[in-house]
This record gives sequence, C-alpha cells and structure tokens, in this order.
Amino acid sequence: MLLWSDPFSVSTGRLNRPAVFMPATDVAVSDEDLVLTMDVPGFSSEELSIEVQDTTLTVRGERHRPDAPEGTGFVHVERPFGAFERRIQVPKHVDPDRITASLDNGVLSLIVPKPEQVKPRTIAIGAGAEQRQLETATT
Repeated sequence: MLLWSDPFSVSTGRLNRPAVFMPATDVAVSDEDLVLTMDVPGFSSEELSIEVQDTTLTVRGERHRPDAPEGTGFVHVERPFGAFERRIQVPKHVDPDRITASLDNGVLSLIVPKPEQVKPRTIAIGAGAEQRQLETATT
C-alpha cells in the first residue's frame, strides 16, 4: 500500500540531475560606493570566501545536500546545492582593505568604496577661477 503519493510526480524524473545553487545578487551604485547584496541562506561566514584581484571581486561558497535520515531517501528535491562562484567587476584601484562585508539573516552585504579616480567631481564655471581666453589663429 502506498502511504504517500508524490504531488510532483511529473518532475520526479529530474531527481538524478543536481540542482545548481547560484545566489541572487543585486548591485547598487552611489557616488561613493558600490553596494552588493547577495542571498546566501543557510551559509555561515566561514563557508564563504571573498577576494579582490585587479578589477574582479569574487564570492565563492558551497552548499552541501543534507544526508537523509537512516532508512529514508529523497523522492523529490527542489533546493539547489553545489559550489558557486560569482564574479563582479569593480573599478580599477579599489582598495581591498576598505571593503566591508557583513552577513545577516542569510544576506551577504558588501560595501566597496570607489577609488578617488572614479568619483564624480563638480567643476565650477568661472566662479573665482582664473579666466583664460582661447587664442584664435590669425592668417
């Protein structure tokens, strides 16, 4: 007698294919910083690695499939597992020592301060600046 029928029986043929975990990521840009927010539910800070090399910030981690209790097996699997690597382009000359990272309720937040070279600057028009005239060529 069957005690449980799989309501997802149409998709149970996919059980042998491993689901790939790729965390959703948002990137916001302000005048001062890049702010990256990544969903990594179930991860601890020890299970994630973050590095910057040249203009690439890389976040890596791995989610392992839990073992089924003794005498049981999975009949339906939807939660993704596996190693992931997200690469995000950052401006040249980012100072890795100024990047801050926090992990709160499964959300990894990174604040990447922009280097001075890429921050916007306001240029005043003629206000107190030495006025120079363009020379015109005479022929």
